[in-house]
Amino acid sequence: MVCGTIRDFVRDTPQSDASFVLDSPGRDPLKITIPAGRLGSQAANYVCVQVQRGNPNPRFDGFFPGGTEAFVREGAVPATAASPAPPGFTLPQACAFVATPSVAPAQTDWLVECGASRDRDARGTLAPELTRQGWSLCGSGLAAAQWRKGTTALVISESSLAPGDYPRLTQPATAPPGC
Repeated sequence: MVCGTIRDFVRDTPQSDASFVLDSPGRDPLKITIPAGRLGSQAANYVCVQVQRGNPNPRFDGFFPGGTEAFVREGAVPATAASPAPPGFTLPQACAFVATPSVAPAQTDWLVECGASRDRDARGTLAPELTRQGWSLCGSGLAAAQWRKGTTALVISESSLAPGDYPRLTQPATAPPGC
């Protein structure tokens, strides 16, 4: 779920997709695609929307009304949420969850978007916030880095930078030994 103020709204029709740009202070504007025939009306002001992975932009999956548990009030940081959320880690405001988490017995995965320039180095973008929140770097490879906090591990995997691909946070069901 991502929150912000809508601008550049393009209305959908039964045959064509709609789109809008979601602005939130401290984060690059995020373009969201609305599947054809899904909205059928205008959207404006501050909103919280459920998004799904999309190509080339995240896809609209519905609004969260104000006052509901999932709604992030205007001005709150970060203006994004996921359920479940990564335990012990809050994304920086520059980033947003861009798909429903994938929960499986072996691991949970979150896709994040931090802006075109920051997505090229997700490990570098997220490292300061992980350190600030008490995580320790366990190791880094060519395209991934493993962090640990207590008995919890998070792996940051870089995006391929192909349209529709995003950096990934992964929490293994059991933290690997070491670190």
